[in-house]
Amino acid sequence: MKLGKAFEIFVEHVLINVGFSVVAPDNLYIFNGAPGKMIQGLGAVHNADVLLEPPVQTPFYSQTRLLIECKDYSRRVGLNTVRSVIGLREDINHFDLVDIDELTARRRQNRHELVHNYERYSYQVAIAALNGYTIPAQSLAATYRIPLLEFNRMPFWREFLRLIRPGYVDDLSYRFNSEHNEDMAIETQIINLAVEVGKHMAVAVTNSGQMLFLYCMTSEQIQFGDDYSLHWSEPELPWQLRSGSQIYFFQLPDSIMKRWLSHATDELQIKKEAIHCKEQFLSNMVVYYKYNERPVIKMISIDENQLRLARERLQTYDI
Repeated sequence: MKLGKAFEIFVEHVLINVGFSVVAPDNLYIFNGAPGKMIQGLGAVHNADVLLEPPVQTPFYSQTRLLIECKDYSRRVGLNTVRSVIGLREDINHFDLVDIDELTARRRQNRHELVHNYERYSYQVAIAALNGYTIPAQSLAATYRIPLLEFNRMPFWREFLRLIRPGYVDDLSYRFNSEHNEDMAIETQIINLAVEVGKHMAVAVTNSGQMLFLYCMTSEQIQFGDDYSLHWSEPELPWQLRSGSQIYFFQLPDSIMKRWLSHATDELQIKKEAIHCKEQFLSNMVVYYKYNERPVIKMISIDENQLRLARERLQTYDI
Protein backbone atom coordinates (compact mmCIF):
# COMPACT_ATOMS: atom_id res chain seq x y z
CA MET A 1 0.00 0.00 0.00
CA LYS A 2 1.30 3.42 -0.92
CA LEU A 3 1.15 6.51 1.25
CA GLY A 4 -1.52 8.20 -0.89
CA LYS A 5 -3.83 5.19 -0.62
CA ALA A 6 -3.41 5.09 3.16
CA PHE A 7 -4.31 8.79 3.34
CA GLU A 8 -7.40 8.24 1.17
CA ILE A 9 -8.61 5.40 3.41
CA PHE A 10 -8.21 7.55 6.52
CA VAL A 11 -10.02 10.61 5.12
CA GLU A 12 -12.83 8.52 3.64
CA HIS A 13 -13.55 6.56 6.81
CA VAL A 14 -13.46 9.62 9.06
CA LEU A 15 -16.18 11.16 6.89
CA ILE A 16 -18.15 7.91 6.79
CA ASN A 17 -18.22 7.93 10.57
CA VAL A 18 -19.43 11.54 10.55
CA GLY A 19 -22.40 10.41 8.44
CA PHE A 20 -21.25 10.72 4.83
CA SER A 21 -21.92 7.75 2.55
CA VAL A 22 -19.80 6.15 -0.15
CA VAL A 23 -20.98 6.64 -3.73
CA ALA A 24 -21.51 3.23 -5.33
CA PRO A 25 -20.51 2.76 -8.99
CA ASP A 26 -23.36 2.65 -11.51
CA ASN A 27 -20.96 1.21 -14.14
CA LEU A 28 -21.68 4.06 -16.54
CA TYR A 29 -21.30 7.48 -14.96
CA ILE A 30 -19.13 6.10 -12.15
CA PHE A 31 -17.22 2.84 -12.45
CA ASN A 32 -14.27 0.95 -11.03
CA GLY A 33 -11.10 1.12 -13.11
CA ALA A 34 -7.48 0.11 -12.67
CA PRO A 35 -6.56 3.27 -10.67
CA GLY A 36 -9.68 2.93 -8.50
CA LYS A 37 -13.07 4.61 -8.65
CA MET A 38 -13.53 6.62 -11.87
CA ILE A 39 -15.97 9.40 -12.71
CA GLN A 40 -16.98 10.67 -16.13
CA GLY A 41 -16.28 14.25 -17.15
CA LEU A 42 -17.23 16.21 -20.24
CA GLY A 43 -13.76 15.89 -21.73
CA ALA A 44 -12.22 12.91 -19.93
CA VAL A 45 -12.68 10.30 -17.25
CA HIS A 46 -11.08 11.03 -13.87
CA ASN A 47 -9.88 9.06 -10.89
CA ALA A 48 -11.90 9.90 -7.76
CA ASP A 49 -9.76 9.44 -4.65
CA VAL A 50 -12.63 9.88 -2.17
CA LEU A 51 -16.20 10.24 -3.46
CA LEU A 52 -19.00 10.69 -0.93
CA GLU A 53 -22.50 12.04 -0.44
CA PRO A 54 -23.30 14.29 2.54
CA PRO A 55 -25.59 12.91 5.25
CA VAL A 56 -28.30 15.46 4.44
CA GLN A 57 -29.15 16.99 1.06
CA THR A 58 -30.30 20.60 0.68
CA PRO A 59 -33.94 20.91 -0.48
CA PHE A 60 -34.74 22.66 -3.79
CA TYR A 61 -31.19 22.21 -5.10
CA SER A 62 -29.46 19.55 -7.15
CA GLN A 63 -28.18 16.71 -5.04
CA THR A 64 -24.56 17.24 -4.08
CA ARG A 65 -21.52 15.04 -3.81
CA LEU A 66 -18.05 15.63 -2.45
CA LEU A 67 -14.89 14.54 -4.25
CA ILE A 68 -11.65 14.84 -2.28
CA GLU A 69 -8.28 14.73 -4.00
CA CYS A 70 -5.74 13.39 -1.49
CA LYS A 71 -2.17 14.56 -2.06
CA ASP A 72 0.72 12.77 -0.36
CA TYR A 73 3.41 15.15 -1.60
CA SER A 74 6.49 15.56 0.58
CA ARG A 75 6.30 19.26 -0.27
CA ARG A 76 3.42 21.70 0.05
CA VAL A 77 0.66 21.60 -2.56
CA GLY A 78 1.17 24.39 -5.09
CA LEU A 79 -0.71 26.38 -7.71
CA ASN A 80 -0.63 23.71 -10.41
CA THR A 81 -2.52 21.24 -8.24
CA VAL A 82 -5.23 23.78 -7.42
CA ARG A 83 -5.54 24.72 -11.10
CA SER A 84 -5.95 21.03 -11.93
CA VAL A 85 -8.67 20.60 -9.30
CA ILE A 86 -10.57 23.64 -10.59
CA GLY A 87 -10.51 22.07 -14.05
CA LEU A 88 -11.59 18.72 -12.62
CA ARG A 89 -14.61 20.31 -10.94
CA GLU A 90 -15.61 22.07 -14.15
CA ASP A 91 -15.26 18.90 -16.22
CA ILE A 92 -17.33 16.59 -14.01
CA ASN A 93 -20.04 19.19 -13.39
CA HIS A 94 -20.50 19.79 -17.13
CA PHE A 95 -20.77 16.13 -18.05
CA ASP A 96 -24.02 15.01 -19.66
CA LEU A 97 -25.18 11.85 -21.42
CA VAL A 98 -25.98 13.06 -24.91
CA ASP A 99 -25.59 10.70 -27.89
CA ILE A 100 -27.10 10.30 -31.34
CA ASP A 101 -30.26 8.68 -29.92
CA GLU A 102 -30.83 11.61 -27.58
CA LEU A 103 -30.24 14.20 -30.30
CA THR A 104 -32.60 12.37 -32.67
CA ALA A 105 -35.29 12.10 -29.99
CA ARG A 106 -35.13 15.84 -29.34
CA ARG A 107 -36.30 16.49 -32.90
CA ARG A 108 -39.65 14.87 -32.13
CA GLN A 109 -42.12 17.21 -30.49
CA ASN A 110 -44.31 14.36 -29.25
CA ARG A 111 -41.65 12.30 -27.48
CA HIS A 112 -42.95 10.64 -24.34
CA GLU A 113 -39.88 9.45 -22.45
CA LEU A 114 -36.26 10.25 -21.79
CA VAL A 115 -33.63 8.31 -23.68
CA HIS A 116 -31.27 8.45 -20.70
CA ASN A 117 -32.87 8.93 -17.30
CA TYR A 118 -30.21 9.38 -14.62
CA GLU A 119 -29.80 11.50 -11.52
CA ARG A 120 -27.69 14.62 -11.92
CA TYR A 121 -25.42 15.86 -9.15
CA SER A 122 -23.54 18.99 -8.28
CA TYR A 123 -19.96 18.16 -7.32
CA GLN A 124 -17.75 20.05 -4.92
CA VAL A 125 -14.08 19.14 -5.06
CA ALA A 126 -11.72 19.54 -2.11
CA ILE A 127 -8.02 18.88 -1.61
CA ALA A 128 -6.53 17.05 1.37
CA ALA A 129 -2.77 17.40 1.81
CA LEU A 130 -0.28 15.70 4.07
CA ASN A 131 2.09 18.65 4.17
CA GLY A 132 0.05 21.81 3.65
CA TYR A 133 -0.28 24.37 0.87
CA THR A 134 1.68 27.28 -0.52
CA ILE A 135 0.21 30.73 0.07
CA PRO A 136 -0.51 31.28 -3.68
CA ALA A 137 -2.31 27.92 -3.78
CA GLN A 138 -4.42 28.93 -0.78
CA SER A 139 -5.30 32.25 -2.41
CA LEU A 140 -6.39 30.62 -5.67
CA ALA A 141 -8.38 27.94 -3.84
CA ALA A 142 -10.17 30.57 -1.75
CA THR A 143 -11.10 32.53 -4.90
CA TYR A 144 -12.71 29.45 -6.47
CA ARG A 145 -14.08 28.12 -3.17
CA ILE A 146 -12.00 24.95 -3.19
CA PRO A 147 -11.82 23.60 0.39
CA LEU A 148 -8.30 22.83 1.59
CA LEU A 149 -8.01 20.11 4.23
CA GLU A 150 -5.03 19.46 6.47
CA PHE A 151 -4.62 17.77 9.83
CA ASN A 152 -1.00 18.15 10.87
CA ARG A 153 -1.85 20.19 14.00
CA MET A 154 -4.75 18.00 15.09
CA PRO A 155 -4.48 15.82 18.22
CA PHE A 156 -4.94 12.54 16.32
CA TRP A 157 -2.42 13.23 13.55
CA ARG A 158 0.69 11.75 15.12
CA GLU A 159 -1.17 8.50 15.73
CA PHE A 160 -1.94 8.30 12.01
CA LEU A 161 1.71 9.02 11.19
CA ARG A 162 2.81 6.22 13.51
CA LEU A 163 0.78 3.79 11.41
CA ILE A 164 2.22 4.89 8.07
CA ARG A 165 5.70 6.01 9.17
CA PRO A 166 6.76 3.66 11.96
CA GLY A 167 9.96 5.11 13.36
CA TYR A 168 9.80 8.08 10.97
CA VAL A 169 6.96 10.17 12.41
CA ASP A 170 8.78 13.49 11.94
CA ASP A 171 10.53 12.62 8.66
CA LEU A 172 8.47 14.22 5.87
CA SER A 173 10.73 12.70 3.20
CA TYR A 174 9.99 9.13 4.31
CA ARG A 175 7.85 7.39 1.66
CA PHE A 176 5.54 4.79 3.13
CA ASN A 177 5.07 1.75 0.86
CA SER A 178 4.07 -1.47 2.59
CA GLU A 179 4.42 -4.97 1.23
CA HIS A 180 1.30 -6.47 -0.33
CA ASN A 181 0.90 -9.07 2.42
CA GLU A 182 0.88 -6.28 5.03
CA ASP A 183 -1.76 -4.16 3.31
CA MET A 184 -4.80 -5.77 4.92
CA ALA A 185 -3.46 -5.39 8.45
CA ILE A 186 -2.41 -1.77 7.90
CA GLU A 187 -5.73 -0.90 6.25
CA THR A 188 -7.58 -2.37 9.24
CA GLN A 189 -5.49 -0.28 11.64
CA ILE A 190 -6.12 2.90 9.62
CA ILE A 191 -9.87 2.23 9.50
CA ASN A 192 -9.99 1.53 13.24
CA LEU A 193 -8.23 4.83 13.93
CA ALA A 194 -10.60 6.66 11.55
CA VAL A 195 -13.60 5.14 13.33
CA GLU A 196 -12.33 6.38 16.70
CA VAL A 197 -11.56 9.82 15.29
CA GLY A 198 -14.95 9.94 13.57
CA LYS A 199 -16.74 9.38 16.87
CA HIS A 200 -15.40 12.76 18.01
CA MET A 201 -15.77 14.57 14.69
CA ALA A 202 -18.16 16.98 13.01
CA VAL A 203 -17.67 18.63 9.61
CA ALA A 204 -18.55 22.29 9.09
CA VAL A 205 -18.82 24.29 5.87
CA THR A 206 -18.20 28.01 6.37
CA ASN A 207 -19.75 30.90 4.50
CA SER A 208 -16.43 31.31 2.66
CA GLY A 209 -16.62 27.73 1.33
CA GLN A 210 -13.96 26.22 3.60
CA MET A 211 -14.52 22.81 5.20
CA LEU A 212 -13.54 22.44 8.84
CA PHE A 213 -13.04 19.12 10.59
CA LEU A 214 -14.18 19.83 14.16
CA TYR A 215 -12.62 17.39 16.62
CA CYS A 216 -14.10 17.15 20.11
CA MET A 217 -11.80 15.77 22.80
CA THR A 218 -14.19 16.26 25.71
CA SER A 219 -16.96 13.87 24.67
CA GLU A 220 -18.09 11.39 22.04
CA GLN A 221 -21.56 12.97 22.15
CA ILE A 222 -21.36 15.73 19.56
CA GLN A 223 -23.65 18.67 20.32
CA PHE A 224 -23.81 22.30 19.22
CA GLY A 225 -25.59 25.36 20.53
CA ASP A 226 -27.01 28.02 18.24
CA ASP A 227 -23.84 30.11 18.35
CA TYR A 228 -20.15 29.64 18.92
CA SER A 229 -16.93 31.42 19.78
CA LEU A 230 -13.46 31.01 18.27
CA HIS A 231 -10.13 30.93 20.07
CA TRP A 232 -6.56 30.75 18.80
CA SER A 233 -3.27 31.24 20.61
CA GLU A 234 -0.21 29.80 18.85
CA PRO A 235 0.54 29.08 15.16
CA GLU A 236 1.65 25.54 16.03
CA LEU A 237 -1.64 24.71 17.74
CA PRO A 238 -5.11 24.09 16.27
CA TRP A 239 -7.93 26.56 16.72
CA GLN A 240 -10.72 26.03 19.23
CA LEU A 241 -14.42 26.38 18.51
CA ARG A 242 -16.61 26.47 21.60
CA SER A 243 -20.32 25.81 21.31
CA GLY A 244 -22.63 24.82 24.12
CA SER A 245 -20.56 22.85 26.62
CA GLN A 246 -18.18 21.39 24.04
CA ILE A 247 -14.75 22.42 22.78
CA TYR A 248 -13.72 21.46 19.24
CA PHE A 249 -10.27 21.65 17.65
CA PHE A 250 -9.80 22.48 13.97
CA GLN A 251 -7.26 23.82 11.50
CA LEU A 252 -7.40 26.78 9.17
CA PRO A 253 -5.11 27.41 6.20
CA ASP A 254 -2.06 29.49 7.11
CA SER A 255 -3.14 32.27 4.75
CA ILE A 256 -5.88 33.36 7.17
CA MET A 257 -3.40 33.50 10.03
CA LYS A 258 -0.98 35.43 7.83
CA ARG A 259 -3.78 37.85 6.97
CA TRP A 260 -4.05 38.59 10.68
CA LEU A 261 -0.35 39.02 11.19
CA SER A 262 1.07 40.42 7.94
CA HIS A 263 0.37 44.09 8.66
CA ALA A 264 -0.05 43.90 12.41
CA THR A 265 2.68 45.68 14.34
CA ASP A 266 1.36 45.21 17.88
CA GLU A 267 -1.01 43.05 19.91
CA LEU A 268 -3.89 45.51 19.55
CA GLN A 269 -3.67 45.45 15.76
CA ILE A 270 -3.52 41.63 15.76
CA LYS A 271 -6.74 41.51 17.79
CA LYS A 272 -8.44 43.90 15.38
CA GLU A 273 -7.43 41.76 12.41
CA ALA A 274 -8.63 38.64 14.22
CA ILE A 275 -12.10 40.08 14.77
CA HIS A 276 -12.31 41.21 11.15
CA CYS A 277 -11.31 37.78 9.82
CA LYS A 278 -13.71 35.93 12.08
CA GLU A 279 -16.59 38.01 10.78
CA GLN A 280 -15.55 37.81 7.14
CA PHE A 281 -14.62 34.14 6.87
CA LEU A 282 -16.30 32.32 9.73
CA SER A 283 -19.48 34.15 10.74
CA ASN A 284 -21.80 31.26 9.83
CA MET A 285 -21.31 27.52 9.47
CA VAL A 286 -23.40 24.56 8.44
CA VAL A 287 -22.35 21.59 10.57
CA TYR A 288 -22.80 17.91 9.74
CA TYR A 289 -22.53 15.40 12.55
CA LYS A 290 -24.15 12.37 14.16
CA TYR A 291 -26.35 12.51 17.24
CA ASN A 292 -27.48 9.17 18.68
CA GLU A 293 -26.20 7.56 15.47
CA ARG A 294 -28.50 9.69 13.31
CA PRO A 295 -27.23 12.32 10.85
CA VAL A 296 -27.84 15.94 11.84
CA ILE A 297 -27.34 19.21 9.99
CA LYS A 298 -27.29 22.47 11.94
CA MET A 299 -26.58 26.12 11.22
CA ILE A 300 -24.49 27.86 13.86
CA SER A 301 -23.49 31.52 13.96
CA ILE A 302 -20.61 33.30 15.57
CA ASP A 303 -21.32 34.63 19.04
CA GLU A 304 -22.18 38.27 18.29
CA ASN A 305 -22.13 39.16 21.97
CA GLN A 306 -18.54 38.00 22.29
CA LEU A 307 -17.57 39.95 19.18
CA ARG A 308 -19.27 43.06 20.58
CA LEU A 309 -17.45 42.71 23.90
CA ALA A 310 -14.16 42.20 22.06
CA ARG A 311 -14.75 45.38 20.04
CA GLU A 312 -15.55 47.31 23.22
CA ARG A 313 -12.35 46.10 24.85
CA LEU A 314 -10.37 47.20 21.81
CA GLN A 315 -11.98 50.64 21.94
CA THR A 316 -10.85 51.07 25.53
CA TYR A 317 -7.30 50.17 24.45
CA ASP A 318 -7.44 52.85 21.73
CA ILE A 319 -8.29 55.62 24.18
